[in-house]
Amino acid sequence: MDFVDIYPGDHIFYSCGTYDHHGIYCGDFSYKNKLYEDVVIHFEGKHKGGRIREISYNKFAKGQEIYVAQYQAGSCYDPDKVVDRAVNKLNNPGYDLLSNNCEHFAHWCKTDQKFSGQVNTVQWVAGTLVTALVIPELIGVGIWAAAGYTGGKFIAGLFTDSTDYKTA
Repeated sequence: MDFVDIYPGDHIFYSCGTYDHHGIYCGDFSYKNKLYEDVVIHFEGKHKGGRIREISYNKFAKGQEIYVAQYQAGSCYDPDKVVDRAVNKLNNPGYDLLSNNCEHFAHWCKTDQKFSGQVNTVQWVAGTLVTALVIPELIGVGIWAAAGYTGGKFIAGLFTDSTDYKTA
């Protein structure tokens, strides 16, 4: 595994195979008279309670290779504000896979915009397949797309982040 420099305020993620899990690295901070060290704040999935929680970096990473989302210069808040935004959402409920997931949360902390490249990709694929089923002439194209024959990276990139931000 390559070492990646990670700093407080960074939007980090790792691959879970068919999707990526996202969070904001917050480092060390104090909240409600408690000191937190080497912490990531992330949105837990519905099966774990569906709340925004803190977790140690090591528990978040689970030994996986960690990536840092790189945003265009000037497109996001300064690192201290990103950490403050994440900390101030601790314990908030409301997880929703399609409109309020871990990637939406991390992107919101950085930019004030909820965005999930993973959800956008799934919605695009679903729309393409429905269109192919509704328009008989496109059935063959839909089957080929579903099978991953549209350039080799289709299935591999199906549930990965959009190109709106790059990884380092």
